[in-house]
Amino acid sequence: SGEDLELKLAEIRRDPRVESAQAMHVFETQGMQYDDPYAAMQPAIEVLSIEAAHQRATGRGVTVAVIDSRVDARHPEIRGRVEKRLDLVNGSRSSRAAEVHGTAVAGVIASTANNAEGIVGVAPDVKLASLRACWTVDSVSGRAQCSSFSLAQALETAIAFEVDIVNMSLSGPSDPLLERLIDEALQQGIIVVAAVPDTPDAGDFPASHSGVIAGAGSSNQAVMAGQRDVLRAPGTEVLSTTPNGRYAFFSGNSMSAAYVAGVAALLVEHRPGITAAEVRRVLAETSSGDSINACRAVARLVNGSNCDDVSGLLAAGNEG
Repeated sequence: SGEDLELKLAEIRRDPRVESAQAMHVFETQGMQYDDPYAAMQPAIEVLSIEAAHQRATGRGVTVAVIDSRVDARHPEIRGRVEKRLDLVNGSRSSRAAEVHGTAVAGVIASTANNAEGIVGVAPDVKLASLRACWTVDSVSGRAQCSSFSLAQALETAIAFEVDIVNMSLSGPSDPLLERLIDEALQQGIIVVAAVPDTPDAGDFPASHSGVIAGAGSSNQAVMAGQRDVLRAPGTEVLSTTPNGRYAFFSGNSMSAAYVAGVAALLVEHRPGITAAEVRRVLAETSSGDSINACRAVARLVNGSNCDDVSGLLAAGNEG
């Protein structure tokens, strides 16, 4: 204690009775840092470098509005994360049956990490605003529909709540009323993320709207007219939450958009006030292969270096 390690080693090595002397090293078993039992079934953790990103940001202090069907706020992964709930379809605050699609989207974004439950969310410390603007039309697939009026109310509510990010994992025809409200949200500094349509013949709004960040699956080839800046993220066989504490696999650009919104939340935590344009640029420039990369994106905001540099910096800080 209190002695210089290298000087002490040199002294010991000079002793003719000593064959060798070295510092005591520390070794660690290898594996994910998460105790969530289904984490190994989430390839997106590796694809997006989420584990490394979580050393720096987890979405703390950021609020994401999920404009979708009703989120199961009682799901173990999401419980305590839904700060605000509003039903814009029936005009009721009452708790009704949770729905599949909204719950799955919320699970991708915000599932709690290291709670010995199921999966890990991209931004496990965000707060959610569950704004029900869509209703289920197929209970098996979870497919839901929304109207101009319900979506308009949800956007207006998100603006009033002063959320940081709006996720709209949905698509349809261009809508003048919704365009005006999205523009207002963007002017207020709210980042809007939307899903590219899964089929070429579907309407590509709101993802095609200027200023909206569009998310699509890594293997999805859908291209929108006038939209060149589509961000890619996993969208095939994504494990996420379903009502009543259950889990299921989902495929589609809805999941990809949710991943994009989750990574955006990590950036907002580190740099409050970052604009949608800046988020899109950072995510595009730090993409790895055919997907965005959470660790590289966060690293860009930390010190302009690469992800490996930040991971090393954090490890050194932890040792200190």
